[in-house]
Amino acid sequence: MSNVVRLGNETLPGEPDEGIIATLEALLVDARSGDLRAFAYATVRQNDAVGTGWDGTAGTRYTLGAVIGMLDTRYHSELLQGGKCDG
Repeated sequence: MSNVVRLGNETLPGEPDEGIIATLEALLVDARSGDLRAFAYATVRQNDAVGTGWDGTAGTRYTLGAVIGMLDTRYHSELLQGGKCDG
């Protein structure tokens, strides 16, 4: 039987990712204050199941679509530069 060993700051399978938690908590504060008007998400679960979605206030559809395009560009640019894709 092998042991799973943590390398650096990596999150082990089954452990919560503190970076994800911090980001979601910050977004929740913005949503509760009324500042956050729309958001889109892409998720990857432990079993590699994926999900996507969005939600927003009326009138944010086109702005949110533009921001999704910006995210796509930023994400792929980071991949091409060999960096980690963690915001």
